[in-house]
Amino acid sequence: MGLPAMRPLLLAGGKSTRMGTPKHLLRMPDGTPLYQRQLQLLRNIFPEPQTIFISLAQESETDEFLGELLSQAATTADQSPGTEDGNTAPAPAPPMIQVLRDHHPQNVDAKSSPTGGQGPAAGLLAAYRYDAWAYWVVLACDYPLVPAEAFYHLSVKRDAVPVTCFRTAQGNCEPLLAIWAPPALSRLAERVGRGHPQPEETARELDGLMIDAPPGCEWWLTNVKTTEEWVKAMEEMKLGPGGTGEIAAPEGRA
Repeated sequence: MGLPAMRPLLLAGGKSTRMGTPKHLLRMPDGTPLYQRQLQLLRNIFPEPQTIFISLAQESETDEFLGELLSQAATTADQSPGTEDGNTAPAPAPPMIQVLRDHHPQNVDAKSSPTGGQGPAAGLLAAYRYDAWAYWVVLACDYPLVPAEAFYHLSVKRDAVPVTCFRTAQGNCEPLLAIWAPPALSRLAERVGRGHPQPEETARELDGLMIDAPPGCEWWLTNVKTTEEWVKAMEEMKLGPGGTGEIAAPEGRA
């Protein structure tokens, strides 16, 4: 039996309530939408032909590029497997970027959730529904400064544990910058079904491995939730050569 697949997932379906505008569509200093910067970062880690997955809510706002992805997905789904002469058509090549719509279990107790929804858990469960046997390498749009090196660090430290994630200097778990194994996603689905959609609680319940950023690299975990935090992060950012999504440490940091 082969090793389980490692699949990259960008979580971009958040409501961005505190931000006041769709976070994934925020513009980087060079004008690139944040979600495209994150997709490029994942592409640096998972070269073609590996598919990059991006989760969106049904109500997520889109730009032209995301609209094209959704249109292509709908066209592929509507295509018949047969051909005019009755022969079976060859399977289409997997897309380089594939949209997953957030998945909300039917038995969720919405009253147990302050917002009546599942937040980022819905994106994680969409991935689990797509491939329940894969290890999902998860990145949210909350982390605009994180470099590819952070994921290599996660991968090297990863052990036979359900969740491997970073830990902030305050001791908080960062489950949306993590590697989720099938047992962890299964447990998350169970908890969401009972009205407990917080991924951090699932990671802690399963004694997930929490690792610290290397000394001087705490900026990897910069998490933006408000406009003020976004402006501050953009002031610190320095895009790497060619706008590849790689960044150097902000001035004054190692």
